[in-house]
Amino acid sequence: MTTEKTSSPRRSGADWFGLVAFAVLVICSAVLVVRLISTKFLPTGQLLLAVGALLVLSGLHGWVQLPHREKTGGKIACGIVALVLAAAMLYGAVALGSVQHAITDVADKSVETDITCVIVNADDPAQSLDDVKGYRFGILEDRDTENTQSLLQQLQEKLGAAEHTAYASPALLTDALYDDQVGAILLNKGYIPLLEEQEGYADFSDRTRILYEYTTTKTVEPAPADTNAQVDVTKDPFVVYCSGIDARSSNINITSRSDVNILAVVNPTTRQILLVNTPRDYYLPLAHNGQLDKLTHAGIYGTGESMQTLDNLYGTHTSFYMRVNFAGLTKLVDALGGVDVYSTKTFSMGGYNFTEGVNHLNGEAALCFSRERYAFADGDNQRGKNQMAVIQAIISKASSPAVLKNYQTLLSSLSDAFITSLSYDDIASLVQMQLQDMSGWHVTSYAVSGSGDTSYCYALGDAAWVMRPNMDTVNTAKELIRQVMSGETPQIP
Repeated sequence: MTTEKTSSPRRSGADWFGLVAFAVLVICSAVLVVRLISTKFLPTGQLLLAVGALLVLSGLHGWVQLPHREKTGGKIACGIVALVLAAAMLYGAVALGSVQHAITDVADKSVETDITCVIVNADDPAQSLDDVKGYRFGILEDRDTENTQSLLQQLQEKLGAAEHTAYASPALLTDALYDDQVGAILLNKGYIPLLEEQEGYADFSDRTRILYEYTTTKTVEPAPADTNAQVDVTKDPFVVYCSGIDARSSNINITSRSDVNILAVVNPTTRQILLVNTPRDYYLPLAHNGQLDKLTHAGIYGTGESMQTLDNLYGTHTSFYMRVNFAGLTKLVDALGGVDVYSTKTFSMGGYNFTEGVNHLNGEAALCFSRERYAFADGDNQRGKNQMAVIQAIISKASSPAVLKNYQTLLSSLSDAFITSLSYDDIASLVQMQLQDMSGWHVTSYAVSGSGDTSYCYALGDAAWVMRPNMDTVNTAKELIRQVMSGETPQIP
C-alpha cells in the first residue's frame, strides 16, 4: 500500500504580505530599541517597559502572521497595522538620533580658540606674510604673552627675523602703528572690541587690515583640580557659569569679552535654579594676576578666567560653563515659537515696544530686549535683569510639551546658540531624571548692583567707566547661593 505525502499548503500573496510586514516591524522595533539604549534618556524601568511592550507587540504580530491560515483578511489588516507601527518606530528612532546628534554637537566643549592677528594699516601694500619681511612688529608688553611669543617665533622662522618693540597698552600699540613706528602689530582679536570702545579708536577696523590670523586652542579650566570634585548632576547641587558673548560674534568658541555673566545655581533635589547676574562692568581683581579690571574683560583671558574671577567674588566653585551666543538665541527663540517674557519696565528698542508685564517675543524682539541698556537709569543692571528674564522664559518654554511641534528646527538652532562643558552623559542623566518624575523647576533670579566710577583697567592700560560693587548686594547673593546649595528655598529680597 502506497502512502501519499501531504504537501504543505502554498502561501498566498496575503501570507507573504503579512510576513514581510512582520519582518519590517521586527527590524524597526530593534532599531528603536538600539536608539533608546544609545541615547541614555530613559530610566531603566521605563526602558525595560518599552522593550517589553515592543516584544509583546512583535509577538502578537508573529502569532497572527507566521502560521498558515485559510482566512487572510486578518493577516492583511494586521500587516497594514504593522507597517504603520513600523513607520512610527522608524520616525521615533530618527527623531531620537537627531536629538542625540544635536546634544553631542553642543556638549562636552571644554576647549576654546585664541586668535592673535598680524595687523597692518589699511593702505599698507603687504598682502601676505612674505611681504612684511623686514618690518618691525609692535607687541603688547605683558598681555597675551604666550600666543604673542609663539607667533613671533613663527614669523622669525618664516621671515628670518622678527624685530619687535613692546608697548604698555593696546592704545599705545595702535598709536605706534598709526605713526609708522612699527610696520605691523600683533594683537589678540579679543582686544579689538575693547580698543574700539576707547575714544579716538572707534574706526580701528576701518583704518587697519588683518593680514594673518594665528589660531591656538586651550582647555577651559573651571576651577583648581582639588576643588573641582566629580559632580552627580542628578543629586548634587552645582553651579554653571553662563557667559553671553556679543551678538555680532560669529564664532562661539573664540576667546572674547563676556557681556553676560550669570551664575546658575542648580539644586536637582529641590528643583531650584537661582540665576545670579553680575554686571559686565563690575570692577574686580582678575583671577590670574589680581589686577583690577571690568568683569567683561576677564573673558579675553578665557572662560576659565571669568569663572574663577566670579568664584573669588561669591565663594563658589563653578563646575560647568555654558556659552551663549545671543545672535544664535534668535533662532532658538523662533524655533520655540516665541517666548513669554515678563518686563519690569516699559521701553522701546529696535522698532519694538515692550510694556510692563508679559510680552510675547519672537527671536529678534528677544535679542533687542536682552541688549538694551541705555533706556534705563540703572543701565547694565536692568539689562542683566532682562537677560535673566529671557533665559527664564526659554527654560519655561523648552520644558513644556510645546517644543515637540518644532523640535527639528529647535535642534538645528542649538549649535548656533550655545555650547556647554556639561557632558552628554550629564545631560542625558538630567533628561532621565526629568522623565522619571516630570517635576517642574522653580527658577528665581537676583542681580547684584554697584555705583559708577572711572578707574584704571588692566586690559586697557588706561582709565574707563566701571561699576564698583555694592557689597551688600554681593553678600545677599552669597546668602541666596548658600540657601539653594543647602536645599533651602531662596528668600529673594
